[in-house]
Amino acid sequence: MSLFIVTLGLTLAISSKWAYSYFGLSSFEQIVYHIKVPLEGTNTQFIFGWIQKCLLPGFIFGLIFSWIPINIAKLILLLCFIYGLCQIHFFSYVFNQFKKTDFFDKYYVESEIISPEKKMNFIHIYLESMETTYATKEDGGNADENLLPYLTQLTKDSISFSQNEKIGGARVLTGTGWTTGGIVASTSGLPLIFSLKHKFCKNKVPFMPNVNTLGDTLEKDGYNRVFMIGSDATFGGRRSYFDQHGHYDIQDTVSLKEEGVLDKDYHEFWGFEDDKLFEFAKEKILRLSKSSKPFDFEMLTVDTHHPYGYQSKNCKNVFKESLSNSIYHTDENLKDFMEWLKKQDFYKDTVIVIQGDHTSMAAEYIHDTYSSNYDRRVWNAFIHSRVKPKKEKNRDFTTMDFYPTILTALGYKIKGDKLGLGTNLFGDKPTLTEEIDANRVDKEIKRNSTFYRRLM
Repeated sequence: MSLFIVTLGLTLAISSKWAYSYFGLSSFEQIVYHIKVPLEGTNTQFIFGWIQKCLLPGFIFGLIFSWIPINIAKLILLLCFIYGLCQIHFFSYVFNQFKKTDFFDKYYVESEIISPEKKMNFIHIYLESMETTYATKEDGGNADENLLPYLTQLTKDSISFSQNEKIGGARVLTGTGWTTGGIVASTSGLPLIFSLKHKFCKNKVPFMPNVNTLGDTLEKDGYNRVFMIGSDATFGGRRSYFDQHGHYDIQDTVSLKEEGVLDKDYHEFWGFEDDKLFEFAKEKILRLSKSSKPFDFEMLTVDTHHPYGYQSKNCKNVFKESLSNSIYHTDENLKDFMEWLKKQDFYKDTVIVIQGDHTSMAAEYIHDTYSSNYDRRVWNAFIHSRVKPKKEKNRDFTTMDFYPTILTALGYKIKGDKLGLGTNLFGDKPTLTEEIDANRVDKEIKRNSTFYRRLM
C-alpha cells in the first residue's frame, strides 16, 4: 500500500513541475480553460514524455520508500499534493477569485465600427509560437543564428509595431498565452479566462455570446470566411469560436478527410504538416478570389509547436536544435507562399497580417537556447494596410491591440480607436499597457469580474 501511495504522491509532484516545463504553462487559468474545452485531436506525443519523466521516476522512488509506515506515506502524499498545487499556481488562482475587480467595467469598449466603401481581401497568417526571440540579436531578437531570413526582411519592409527601434512585438498577458487565447485576443480584444463554473465548451454551448469579434464584423459586411489549420479544429474550442463568430468554413483534418483532400488514415504531428497546409491554402484562396465578394482567409501553422516542433521530409537539418530547424523551414514555407501571392491578380487588393499566436511554450528549448532576461514578444507584420501608423516604434502593447489595429488596416474606422481592451496602433491613443503598468493590467484581468463573466 505504501508503494502505491508514495508513487502516486511523487508522480503528482514531479508531474506538476514537468508540465510547466514541457507545456510552458503561463498560469492556472490556462489549465482551467483546457479542462473546460474539447481535447479531440490532441497530439499524444506528450504521454510518452510523461511516462518517462514522471511516472517512471515516481515508481522508482515509490519502490525505494515502499518500506515506510502507511501514515508516513500518507503524509508524503499530502505534502506532494500541496507542492503540486503550488507549482501550478492553484492557490494564487483561488485567491484571485475572492478579489473583485471593476477593471473590465472601466476599460472594456464597445465602439461604433464604420465600414469602408472598398472592401479589401484579408489573409491572416498565424505562425505557431512565433516570437521576436528568433530574430538575430542585430535585428532585435536573441538568436545567434539567422532562423528567419525571409520573415525578418519582410517585416523590415512592412509595417511592424515594436516596443523599440528594432523588430519587436506584443506582450502576452494572462488569458492570451496559448493558441485559442491568442486568437481570441487578436480578434476580440479580450483575454480568454473561463471560471471553474463555466459550462463545458461544446458545439451548442455559447462561446463569448455577448462579444463582437473580427469575424462577426466581416460576416456582416459580406466577406467569404475560411479558417484553415493542420489539426482538428475542435481542440481547444477553436471550432466553437470560429463557427459562432463569423460562421467560418472550417478547413481542418476532419473536413479535409471528409472532402477526400486527405486520406482518411493520414496523420502527421497534430494532423498534417505545414508543407501541405500552405499548398491547401493556395488552392482555397484561388477559389475564394473567383467570387465577387471579398474574402477573409485565416490560417494557423503547426510545425513550430512545442516541445520539439515537426520536421517534414523537406525540412533542412541546418541547426543543432530540432525546433530551430522547424522555425527555419516555416520561414521557407512562408517565403514560397508570399512569392506565390505576389503573382496573383488579387494581391494588391489584399491586406496580409502575419503574427504569432503567442510566445513559445517550448520552455526547455527557450531556456537552453536564449537569454533568460530577453523580453519575449509576439511577432507582427502588416502588408498593404489602408492607413499608415502615426507611431510605429517604441509602443507598448499586447495581442489584444491587434483587434482594432487589423480592422483599421482593412480600412475600417473605429470611433475612439478602441475595441474590447484593445487600442488601434495606427492611431495615437495610448494602449492599456502604455496608460497603466502592464503588471497591474495582468493582475486585474486575473481577478473576479461580473462584467467579464457576462461577456463570456
